[in-house]
Amino acid sequence: MQLDELKKSMSTLEQVLAKTNTDIRINVSASETAQTKILKKFRHGFTSSLILAVVFAAAAIGNINPLSFPLYLKVYLSSFLAAAGLWYIYLYRRLKDINIATLTPTQLFSKTATIKLQTLSGEIFFGACLVVLFTLLFPNAWVYNQMGFWAMAITLFIVVIYSIFYYWPKYIKLFRDLNSIKE
Repeated sequence: MQLDELKKSMSTLEQVLAKTNTDIRINVSASETAQTKILKKFRHGFTSSLILAVVFAAAAIGNINPLSFPLYLKVYLSSFLAAAGLWYIYLYRRLKDINIATLTPTQLFSKTATIKLQTLSGEIFFGACLVVLFTLLFPNAWVYNQMGFWAMAITLFIVVIYSIFYYWPKYIKLFRDLNSIKE
């Protein structure tokens, strides 16, 4: 699947390079639709992250279930969720500031490439934070609640598979549509 996407991208690049003597125009309607959908995903990301940060901060303050979910893990989880929420707000503001209709294709490609890179690096960083969290949480769950351990492990496996085959390809398609050009 990625090989086909690479071939399509190379074909598009060859078309763009072949049109250097002519005017290359952005497909504004498709790009603005993709921008709106990505903004919606970022908005969903920061609202859910910030709500969960508040929930786990309240759980840390109330010291709920201290044996299987210790206080330091609640503080860690609430702080990295708050950081993720702030990161999504930053990405949302950066993408919202792009006016597709007024930019030249090179400016649009440059700005969206930067946002793509920032989105990817944020997803990798916060994914690594989740790995650390589950690495610290699994031993406690195994000792105090083996059923909870297996529920978390299975859910985590399903979420990773869902992300790889459904969620991330949609992001890739939306970012590709953000840079669509008129043929």
